[in-house]
Amino acid sequence: MEITHLLKSIVFLGLLGLLLSGCGDDPESPVTETGVTSDDDCLSESMIDRISIEEVTKQRMVRSLSLPGNIEVNKDRVFRVHPTASGIITDVHVRVGDRVQRGQVLATVQSPDIAAFKRDLRSARSERELAKRNLSLAESLFEGGVYSERDLLEAKKELERIDSELERLSEEQQVLGIEEDQKSYTIRAPESGFIVERNINPGTRLSPDEGHVFKISDLRNVWVVANVSESDIANIRIGDTVSIRTLAFQDRYFHGEIVRMSNTIDPNRRTMEAIVELPNPDFILKPGMFANIFLHAEDDEYYAQIPSRALIFDENEYYVVVYNSDCDQEIRKVEIRRRNGDNTYLKSGIIEGEKIISNRHILVYNRLAAQQ
Repeated sequence: MEITHLLKSIVFLGLLGLLLSGCGDDPESPVTETGVTSDDDCLSESMIDRISIEEVTKQRMVRSLSLPGNIEVNKDRVFRVHPTASGIITDVHVRVGDRVQRGQVLATVQSPDIAAFKRDLRSARSERELAKRNLSLAESLFEGGVYSERDLLEAKKELERIDSELERLSEEQQVLGIEEDQKSYTIRAPESGFIVERNINPGTRLSPDEGHVFKISDLRNVWVVANVSESDIANIRIGDTVSIRTLAFQDRYFHGEIVRMSNTIDPNRRTMEAIVELPNPDFILKPGMFANIFLHAEDDEYYAQIPSRALIFDENEYYVVVYNSDCDQEIRKVEIRRRNGDNTYLKSGIIEGEKIISNRHILVYNRLAAQQ
């Protein structure tokens, strides 16, 4: 019986201890978690130690972006080579990737048009000899009083007409690459560059209206095409200086500026193209390479700047908690001008010199919102 009585006493004392320890807890602990004491609306000392208070400053707006992109040929320096007469390809002298010089022979074409052209050229030369003799005769007859001045003028005009036609045919001969003793003509490079497209092989039949047979690109200057998402379009503009890094040369940065921007959105990727021109004298940048484009620019406009973490998004609006004193805080709706990573620039809602809570501010916001 004594043992039983002793066990009951121990259980009773244990329960009493638990009750007493429970009575020692603060019943307002949920309020303490929000940073407010049970006596007033002042922030508790523990909350003051935990929050961060930032003073609003006015800063020049910075635009920072990191954009994906790729290296492409400069489309302003792409040359399409077309056949100048119909015929059959007999030889092709270059492959895709070959570097060519202006005037270099790319292909040879056997053409039935060459015979007709040569006949026209021979006929024009014969007519010129005849016109020269007629002019010489007209000058003699004019001096003898047989021809009038009008007759002499007509002889001169006829020679000028034939000279003009012969000059045209000579220029065409040069363009076609026709030699006097050949039955074929050559296709030549109009500019120096690299062969990036070849659409013919020996035996291919050509017609002048069939399109280009070669495409040449001058890779001494290339484009970097950045893909700009819709949300970033307002943060990029022509003239912005950018740094570029490629997957192939990760330890090297290339520098250029945005020279043009597309006016349309890619319907599949929902992006807009921004183009940077880069000199490429060593030809190390190859079309098709992946690139990262980094933009960091300062505008002339000044705005109130706050840490982005201080923003509270509630019911489709942005708010901050303004700190006036330990016992005076308020919720303020703000209008964002631009978010730039860790910093946000505001159009309205707060001014330079005011203070905001930027850490643990959700607790204060919830308490203030509950009081409204």
